[in-house]
Formats: sequence, C-alpha cells, structure tokens
Amino acid sequence: MANAALPKGLPPLGMMSRELSVVGALARPAMGDGPVELAALARETVAAGVARRALMLRSSRLPPARQRPAQLRLLRDAFDPVRRSARVRLFEFPNGDLVAVAPLPAPQLDEVRARLATMLDAAEIAEAIAELRLPDEAAALLATVEQALGMMPTPAVRRGPKPAPRPALDSDALADAEKRLARADIEGYLRREWICRIAAEVGVPEPLWEERRVATEAVGDAVLDGRDAAAAPWLRRRLRRAIDRRLLADVMRAEEMRKLRALALPLTLESVIGPEFLRFDSMLPVALRGAVTLLFEAAEVLGNPETAALVRDFCRLRSYRFGLETGGDGAVGVLPAARARHEVLRLTWSQDLPDLGSAAAERLRAALGAGPDHVVLAGVDRPAAIAWGWEMGIFLFQGRLVEQRRPAR
Repeated sequence: MANAALPKGLPPLGMMSRELSVVGALARPAMGDGPVELAALARETVAAGVARRALMLRSSRLPPARQRPAQLRLLRDAFDPVRRSARVRLFEFPNGDLVAVAPLPAPQLDEVRARLATMLDAAEIAEAIAELRLPDEAAALLATVEQALGMMPTPAVRRGPKPAPRPALDSDALADAEKRLARADIEGYLRREWICRIAAEVGVPEPLWEERRVATEAVGDAVLDGRDAAAAPWLRRRLRRAIDRRLLADVMRAEEMRKLRALALPLTLESVIGPEFLRFDSMLPVALRGAVTLLFEAAEVLGNPETAALVRDFCRLRSYRFGLETGGDGAVGVLPAARARHEVLRLTWSQDLPDLGSAAAERLRAALGAGPDHVVLAGVDRPAAIAWGWEMGIFLFQGRLVEQRRPAR
C-alpha cells in the first residue's frame, strides 16, 4: 500500500467514531458525495466493524505538469469502472481529489489503480495514490477529510535561537507604557469569538455568547518598549488592569452598546471593583442583565480569596455570571478548590489534558461537574478537541474551528 505520504500524528482509533461525527457535523454541505458523506461512511464502518477498501487519488499533490486540465481529465477517466458500479461509492473533494470506497475484495479498485499506473511514474504513484483498509485505517481517512475541509491545525512555528534577556519592567517604564496604551488603537489586538453549543445529535454550532478578549501578550510587546513584564509581577498586574480599562472602553462605545448581545469578558478581580467597570455596569441595558459572563483566572481567584468573595457577591447582586478559566496543565489540581460557587468554567484545550479513560480524566470529569451551559472548552482547532469534550460531557466550544463553521451573526 502506498501510504508513505499520509499525515503524521493521527488520533487513536478509540475516538474515531466521535471524531468522524464532528467532521460530519461541522462540514459545510456538499453537492453529491463529498468529504461530508465520506466522513459519514467511515463513521458507519467504525461503528459496525464492516470491512471496506478505499483508493485515493490526491491529484493536488501531483507536479504542475500533471495538473493541467487535459491531464486531470485523463486521471479522472481512470475511475470510470467505479462510476458504473453499484457496489462502489466515489467521493469528490473541492480540491479535485477522488476517493473510491468498495466492499472487499473490490476488483474495480484494482482496475482503477492499474489504469492510473499507466499514466504516472513510480514517484508520482507513491505521492498521489494511497490505499486504506476500513475500519482499521479510519484515522488516516479522517485526516484526509480534515485537510479537505481546512480543519487541520496550523503547523507549529519553528523557533529560532533563544532571545537575549530583556531589561525588567520598572515604574517609569510602566508609566510610559500606560500612556502609550491610552493612545493606542487596540482594535488589531481585540479578539472576538463566539461560544457555541455543538450537540452530537444536531451538529450545527449554535452561537450563545460572544467573548471579547485583548491579546494581552501582543499588547504588552507593543507598549513595553522591550521590557520584561514577567520579571515584575505587581507591575504586570497593573498593566493588565490598564488593558482591562481599554477593553471596557471599547465595549462602552455608543455603537457597540447599541448592538451588544450576550457577552463574556475576561477581567482581573480588581478591574471589576474599579470605576471603569462600575460605569459599564451603569450603562448595561436591562435586557442584558444575566447575559454577561465575567471570566477570571482560577489561579487569581485562589490566590485572592477575600477579593474573589467580594467580586462574587457583586456579580450575584448585579446579575453577572461569575466564571473561571484555566488551561489543561494542572487543571485537575486547581479545579476542586476553585469550582465552589462559580457558574461558568472555561477550560482551554491542550495536549496536557488527560487521555480519555485514564484516572486523571475521571478526576477532571468529577471536578468539572459538566452541565449543558456551564463548561466551555476553548482553543478548539480540530475535531479531536470536540470529540474529547463530548466524551467528557462538554457541549460548549470556542476556537478557530468553531469560528470557521458557525453560522454568520
């Protein structure tokens, strides 16, 4: 089998049925048999354990000379035997790739491969043609569908040499940074993403509330003039409060307030008891009371219990939802102590989250206390994240993949 060019790092077969469900749920409708229908067929073979053969022609991987219209037409004509067969299904991808799937022994696929071999040299065959067995190689097929639908995560950026140490942030440098921040246009640093409900039986992302978040690290790099904020934690917190003020000022603009909908804002505890937030509170329309979620880092809440209690009481009094956010690394340890009395938990997807079925995953499941509208899995950039969330009882998702597939608002 010519599988050498298949993508690396494929997910384990144990989650294939769930992941294929995600692909089918999030994919845009196609005309005829396309990637969506192929994902559905693969899901059925995994669920039923039915054996199938798949033959893939990835014409998009051929050299330019082979991608001329006349050449591609000849390659596509090689699939005529399966077009005439009632036992074989042919799937066409938007980029021109073809996948034929047939029950064993599938002599029609042997005929197609023989035809292709008369038109391509050995190197082209190794690169552009692949054969897969279902359900055993459903993971590879899933990766092919993900690529066709633009769902694969962005490759990691190769890091250069370690940068030289930066001078520590001091009071004078912070004062200058605050002045620059007050004048800066933060629109380019403002991230808007929707939290969507994605239920396995429905599939289509249902937008619930919009999160607005300033890219704090990027803003810091822009206004700190090369200083290192991490070396002075209390000055870094002061810079974060300045960024919170700019975020609130953006939300309070007249044109923004007129179109404001259900909203999530990541803030520091101290920002909520500051004058800028109190002004925002006074301007909030009555219709949005109970529809605004304030998100605080779990570590900050644990480290400042008295301030957290004050802010939590304020949120309850003024009908804000009190939320916590934490990453995958160390989430199991921090959540049991932090989960008391919070209404929303935002958990960031990462490879540090425990594998399904492990003892750590079961501890995290118990700590999450997942409910239909209380736990958000953020940072979702591929179907594996949604499949993991579904298995953990999570149905609210946020991230690049969700943004690509959600209905326009």
